[in-house]
Amino acid sequence: MNYIGLMNQMWRSAMKSPMPASEIALFAYLVNECNKRFWQMPFACSTTRISDDLRVSRQTVITAREHLVKRRLISFTEGKSRHLPSTYTLTNWTDDLTVGLTDGLTHDLTHIKDKDKDNLIKGDSKNLSIKERERNNENNTQNRRRGIKEIHAAASSYEGSF
Repeated sequence: MNYIGLMNQMWRSAMKSPMPASEIALFAYLVNECNKRFWQMPFACSTTRISDDLRVSRQTVITAREHLVKRRLISFTEGKSRHLPSTYTLTNWTDDLTVGLTDGLTHDLTHIKDKDKDNLIKGDSKNLSIKERERNNENNTQNRRRGIKEIHAAASSYEGSF
């Protein structure tokens, strides 16, 4: 993942649900810190240092951090003391939107009788012819608006001239 990809990921998350400025600032800060460390993850960063650099309270940093974890933008391990600060990892979203969405969506279609299959096939062909008619009507309307006239010629009128 690169800097721009992570920031785009954050903005996609913000589009799904509003994101307070403190969360945006914290995420941008963490991306910058990770970049300074040549993208070595996890990386350590003190909560006190973050709150001082962002000029927000320690509690605001903690709340923003928890929200970023819920949004799956970061993961972190709480630090033990000032000498052992929290560690952060920036997470990558998957572009495969089917992960986790297909469970329970499958249906067993093997019990459909042959008669039902024939009805389904006939129904599909009826719908197709209706769709074709609608498409032709749309094309005719567009051609009339553009001033295009269609000329239909029968093959029989040409056969005698050759």
